[in-house]
Amino acid sequence: MTTCARKKGMLPEKKRETGLVLLPEEVWLTITVEGRPLSRLSCSPFGQRDLVMGWLFNQDIIDGADAVASLRIRGDRALVHLRPGASRHAERSDPVQVTACSGGDVRPVLFDALPMINRSYEFTLAQAVALMEQLPGRARMFGKHGGIHCSMLAGMQERRILASREDIGRSNSVDKVIGWGLCRSIDFDATALLTTGRISAEMALKCLHAGIPTLISQTTLTTKALEIVRRSGLTLVGHVLKPRPILLNF
Repeated sequence: MTTCARKKGMLPEKKRETGLVLLPEEVWLTITVEGRPLSRLSCSPFGQRDLVMGWLFNQDIIDGADAVASLRIRGDRALVHLRPGASRHAERSDPVQVTACSGGDVRPVLFDALPMINRSYEFTLAQAVALMEQLPGRARMFGKHGGIHCSMLAGMQERRILASREDIGRSNSVDKVIGWGLCRSIDFDATALLTTGRISAEMALKCLHAGIPTLISQTTLTTKALEIVRRSGLTLVGHVLKPRPILLNF
């Protein structure tokens, strides 16, 4: 057998890197409530306050924004203190990490006790398409480097976009727009959520927990999400920009 020994003192040859362009930034954020670390999210470094508020709400740790006494972002940690009486939710929190996407924590009980949801407004497929077509103009970070998801919250009475948020994790982008709405006391019953990401179980559950009756995606849904949609009455539009969209409870 022929071997090749490296001479002492020689530096390893530097590997070439070519083709690198502007890349999406990824950071880790540990959410700590009353000193207890509850989750470590892989996320984008912006919009983290909305992300944490949405995550706390979707995990059923808080009932509303007024349950949070303080929220500080310190480096790679989100330090949360709750108002008296609200901490009991954090003490029983035991989320399951769903590996389908960054930030996909789900409380197990949410699968077993799905709420029924009814849509109080009407809309057409053309109106859903018109809302989704506004997304490219709002996905500023995607326009810079790609590799990032965007979710939007739409007011369906006036058919307009209320907020849009981007993140490397599609589930995170959903938490961000829900967190934004929570802090502004938005009536989620009158909204729809639009997203670039695939609809998996935790995405559908987040909409149900917030009371958002319509979920619209540029792509498809998973079998577990289909089960949740059928059991809950959630309206789902998949492949909304394609010639043959998916329409469920429409």
